[in-house]
Amino acid sequence: MATAGADDEKSSPERVLRITDIEKEPLELLLPIAGYEQMPLVSLEKAIEPLVPVLPLIRTYAYVAKGRCENPADDLTQDESASIMLYTMEWKPRTQCLYVALNAILRSKDRDQLTPWFLYLRLFLNALLRLPSISRTVFRGVKLNMSKEYATGKTIVWWGFSSCTVIIDVLQSEAFLGKTSERTLFTIECLRGKDIRKHSYFSSEDEILLVPATHFRVVGCLNQGSLNLVHLQEIEPLFPLLQPIPPLLVQPSVHCASDIHSNSKWNQIGVTIAGGNGQGDQLHQLSNPCGIYVDDDHQSILIADYWNNRVVEWKWDKNNIEVVANRNEPENQLNKLSCPTDIVMDKSDRSLIVCDRDNKRIIRWFRQNPTNSQILISNIDCCRLKLDQHGNLYVSDSQKCEVKQWKKGETQGTIVAGGNGKGHHLNQLHRPTFVFIDQDQSVYVSDCSNHRVMKWMKDGKEGLVVSGGHGEGNSLTQLYQPQGVTVDHLGNVYVADWGNHRIMRWLKESNEGSIILGGNGRGQQSNQFDSPCGLSFDRQGNLYVSDWGNHRVQKFEMDLS
Repeated sequence: MATAGADDEKSSPERVLRITDIEKEPLELLLPIAGYEQMPLVSLEKAIEPLVPVLPLIRTYAYVAKGRCENPADDLTQDESASIMLYTMEWKPRTQCLYVALNAILRSKDRDQLTPWFLYLRLFLNALLRLPSISRTVFRGVKLNMSKEYATGKTIVWWGFSSCTVIIDVLQSEAFLGKTSERTLFTIECLRGKDIRKHSYFSSEDEILLVPATHFRVVGCLNQGSLNLVHLQEIEPLFPLLQPIPPLLVQPSVHCASDIHSNSKWNQIGVTIAGGNGQGDQLHQLSNPCGIYVDDDHQSILIADYWNNRVVEWKWDKNNIEVVANRNEPENQLNKLSCPTDIVMDKSDRSLIVCDRDNKRIIRWFRQNPTNSQILISNIDCCRLKLDQHGNLYVSDSQKCEVKQWKKGETQGTIVAGGNGKGHHLNQLHRPTFVFIDQDQSVYVSDCSNHRVMKWMKDGKEGLVVSGGHGEGNSLTQLYQPQGVTVDHLGNVYVADWGNHRIMRWLKESNEGSIILGGNGRGQQSNQFDSPCGLSFDRQGNLYVSDWGNHRVQKFEMDLS
């Protein structure tokens, strides 16, 4: 965790300024913020180097920030955490401290001024994207009457990073708004706020940060003497004006890396969170669920509901199911799914990327504007898919017996596993299904009809058997048509052993696996599976399994005893 600053016991002047600088927003549409997303992720030292000519002291403050972030929270890297801390620091002259200069340029019409900031923005926004999103009411304020600029029903955009507080009483102090004179209090219903307290120089102060180009609808205004109240609601824009950065590696196994160990255990009795009411197409039913995706940031799970030709979402807090993809509109064939097998989310805009199996395509589904769905790849016998931390898309093709990687904007793709015809040799695959991509861009693939899981290193010409590989069977050295696969931070491999109705764990470089769930015969009891398919961890290390033949998704909590 970042080390606290010396003045944490009182509100820092820079925090006051960040929360009350609303009058500097231009309140008009500007050109999109773009270009930074193409930059590589670099160290903080390299990211701030182009800024030295305009911020002469920035190297010194970056050195301090990085030194205070040796043990960052939230699974951020030291550079990511330090990029947030640097934003919260202030030095004189104030116009040359980072957050003042950055927000001034973000609010400027001249987008060319942003170019020196690209490397820092890439690092800073990457850090914020990795923090959990917070949906709650937050507050900002200014010692002015701004109610006329915020007419009810109007849509507005804040172009700078917007600092907010969750404690309304804070704004009554004289350092902020006070209790007299003209002032405007903004009550904001945010969707994707980022709590930066653990990475702030002033870590005892709550601060929720909203990213640039956040859109709001003015719900209402109220004037009470010298106090003007403005109610804002964050909304999804029709077109994002902050160019999305490539998606992060959001595999749950990475999220829970610090919690899962080689001897970790799970409760053997599963809890049904979706389906389990027989095969059907009602909201309390599923029909052979396949791939699943855990969205920790929004506390939900996406499920590819195969025979119902839809993607559904289960929300943890509401404990209900809703259809999020497949409008089934006869006049719009683009919006009709046919036997979807897998699903991932592009965290930059929360769009869904769906493996639309029987339509032989990969489709991007925009949740807020589904009529603009986009075909990413067509004419492909797509089986499963995954995104890596660089935004590259990986798709297994069960007909060609290969896994391809598509970089952003590519139309052909590159073979990264298999591609040498159907077979059992180390350079071949036979009906590849689920894939997992680690931080080194190694590809793990369930080689279903070869009853094994293969690992292909980046640029490798052949794979390495990491699970199974001893023919079809039910011994601890064997698999039977493996499906879902995920890998933890230690390199241990977890496999949904479809035909043996169990979940297996293979420790790194081990010759045999162990049964961690199931293995009690095919059945519908809470400790049984009927052809387990997809599997995924959440940040707490709980394991979710799509139980294909039982038409349900099961949650198995990590055993902390």
